Formats: sequence, structure tokens, C-alpha cells
Amino acid sequence: MAELERVIPEVARRAEGVYQEYKKALGALGAEPLPLPKPVEGLQVFFLLLDWLKSEFEGLGEVMSVANDNAASVSFEGLVGNLLRVGAVDLARLDGFQYVPYEGLAVEVAKIQELKASFFECFWETSGKVAVRTLAAAAAEEASPDCPSEDNRMSEDQRSPSGIGAAGSSGAQV
Repeated sequence: MAELERVIPEVARRAEGVYQEYKKALGALGAEPLPLPKPVEGLQVFFLLLDWLKSEFEGLGEVMSVANDNAASVSFEGLVGNLLRVGAVDLARLDGFQYVPYEGLAVEVAKIQELKASFFECFWETSGKVAVRTLAAAAAEEASPDCPSEDNRMSEDQRSPSGIGAAGSSGAQV
């Protein structure tokens, strides 16, 4: 038991290091973690850290969903914007258009693999990824100038260019 008591300060120190790395990772997605629990004496520190981790994991799905929405939105805008620029898309012809689910597009998807590789090389890697990270950084800054709270969470429309967002959770702030 005495040995365990000696490692508690080291656990608290390392928890701060983990928190800072986690904060950087979430920042790239436009989110930030809830604050670490205040240090306490004794073994209770382990339970508080585990509870904090659990709440972060509960919110991580929402963070990833918003990040995916942002990437899909920027990708769509980049692809269609480029196609419009060269006159390859007539938006008037899309009036009343019915989207086919991805599963129903196997033949079409097979035909565009070379174009997809070009899209990733010429658009996504050079500017699309940067645009998504820029949106995420702006969202994180707007959502929490100083410290995360329920009051300064962004609305779903602000978080996700698609306007689709998950309900709030007790975990990571987006």
C-alpha cells in the first residue's frame, strides 16, 4: 500500500501529459477535452481519472461524426466546384435528382477509381485536408475561447457544414 501511495503523484503528473497530447489530437478535429479532474489525495485519483476517461470516450463518437461530416462536405464542395468550373456539371439537370445509396453504385464506383486517385492527389492532399483542419480549428476556437462548458458549445449547424450533428454528450466538446 505504501508503494501505491508513492506513485500517486507520478500518476497525476503523467495524466497531465496524456491530457495535453489528447487535447492536441482533439484540436485537429475541432474539439477539446473536458478539464481533468482536480487532483485529490489518495487512491481516489485513480477513480476520478477513470471516470474522466469514460466521459471522454462517450463524447468521442460525436467528435468523429462531426469530423467526418466536415470532410465529406469539403470533399463534395471541392469535387463539384471543380466540375462546375470546367462545365462538366449542369446543376439545372439535377433538379429533382434522386440519390442512389452507395451500395447501388458498384458499377459507377468501379469506373471512377482513377479519377478518385487523382482527386486525392490533386485536391484532398493539397488543399482539402487543410480546409477541414482550418474549419476544425475555427470551430474549436469559437466553441471555447478559454474553457469548455455547456454554454459555449457550438450549435449543430455551426459544427457541421452538412447541418447534421449529433446531440450533445458529457464527453469531448465540439
